[in-house]
Amino acid sequence: MAHQHRFMTPLNEQLPADRHRKSKLIDLDEAGRIIASKKVFSIAGSHSADAAMSLIRAAIRARATGMTLIPPITTSLAADLPIAAGMLKKLYLSYVGFEVFGMAPAFRKAAETQALEIVEADEPFILLGTQAAAGGKPFNTVQFVYDGTDHKRLNPELKQVVDPFTGKTVWAIPPLRSDVFIMHAQACDEYGNAQCWGGTGQERDKAKAADMVIVQADEIVGSEVIEKDPTHTTVPGLWVDYVVHAPFGAHPTFSSNNYAVDEDHLRVYIDLARNGRAQEYLDKYVLEPKDHYEYLERVGGMRRLTHLRSTLAVRS
Repeated sequence: MAHQHRFMTPLNEQLPADRHRKSKLIDLDEAGRIIASKKVFSIAGSHSADAAMSLIRAAIRARATGMTLIPPITTSLAADLPIAAGMLKKLYLSYVGFEVFGMAPAFRKAAETQALEIVEADEPFILLGTQAAAGGKPFNTVQFVYDGTDHKRLNPELKQVVDPFTGKTVWAIPPLRSDVFIMHAQACDEYGNAQCWGGTGQERDKAKAADMVIVQADEIVGSEVIEKDPTHTTVPGLWVDYVVHAPFGAHPTFSSNNYAVDEDHLRVYIDLARNGRAQEYLDKYVLEPKDHYEYLERVGGMRRLTHLRSTLAVRS
């Protein structure tokens, strides 16, 4: 039987028996265990921006393994760290790298040793596949895009179908559905109404294409704050299952209009991973800290975090 898309369920069947709103706040460790219990997860953000890093670290601590990652069209540490930790068995690849700092070391090693199943995707594949899943469609189509590339040879998930209106052959992209979508927000209320002060516009489709949504937020605010500026509510609480309060939770990536990327810390990871010492990084910054706040102390504490916030303000 085909998967029943939850947004195709009649509204009266979506509504809970108790119409009173309940808090969706859970702690980070519980969220990590939930993510680790799933098989396919998706993330948003781009490059080294707005990554749900606190949730990713929590999933690694919960010994997540054998997972498939549906990334945004570009990403860096949010994909490379799970690879280094042995969390992934499959990756839909568009771009994984560290921009001016070069290639992603864990991804490169996994690709060279074939330790990871890699689906050679690209931006249209990720975006249109996510939109197909978000809309409950069996597939999405594009014309010509893959005719002049090797994707049709390298990506077995691409299929050709006949357009019933024109009789022409087009490329079909499958729906990229996930068990859980994890995202970073700058602010969220306890009911899951999440505000992204930047983002790439992928968040809504990713949320609708997932069976579960977990939001980590730099700040938990009152619902009256959300209601004052509803245009910034990127993902409504109706779509969100759990909320985690994680101040500076995107670190070392940047949080849009909130704090800057920690380039020094990214260099620490990249240097260790390139030299076969990724486990040292994982031990010090992921596995050993007893909670998120100890992690923040290890990366420099309030002095460093305040500097990142003020740096962003100066650049703006």
